Amino acid sequence: MSARLIAVAVAAICLFTAEANAQVTASSYSNGGTAISTASGRGNTRLNARSYATNGGFARADMRGSGRNGGFASGNSSAYANGGVAISNGRSIANGYGARSHANSTARTFGGYSNSSSTAKALGNWANARSDSTANSWFGQSSQSHAKAVDRRWVPQPQPYCPPTQPPIVPW
Repeated sequence: MSARLIAVAVAAICLFTAEANAQVTASSYSNGGTAISTASGRGNTRLNARSYATNGGFARADMRGSGRNGGFASGNSSAYANGGVAISNGRSIANGYGARSHANSTARTFGGYSNSSSTAKALGNWANARSDSTANSWFGQSSQSHAKAVDRRWVPQPQPYCPPTQPPIVPW
């Protein structure tokens, strides 16, 4: 096997393993209602979307994320509707060296309307963003909750030392 062919094989394995860390689950359950769950992720992610609907309720949970360039994105999106409408949206984005992002979004209703959205972004060297949002409602009521966290902790680089160009003047 030639060195060129080995290099191509190693590069192909690295490309496949870079996307192999995505762990995404979506589950829905309906007992007399409509339940929809979607989840998608790229890169180093651990994302979950769950929905549960009963008594003619409508529940939708959506979770999306991206953990690329060394970052890690995680999050949960949950919706529970018992005779009402519950919508939950979660977004988790991490970029750069060691960036972490975690977003939780939960919407629950018993005959009302609940809408929850949570977004967490972490961009930078040792960034860590976390966002949690919860919306609850009862019969005939409406509840909305939104949370957003953005963390851009770029570690400042040390300034170079520049010695003076001329010697200091010393009085005699």
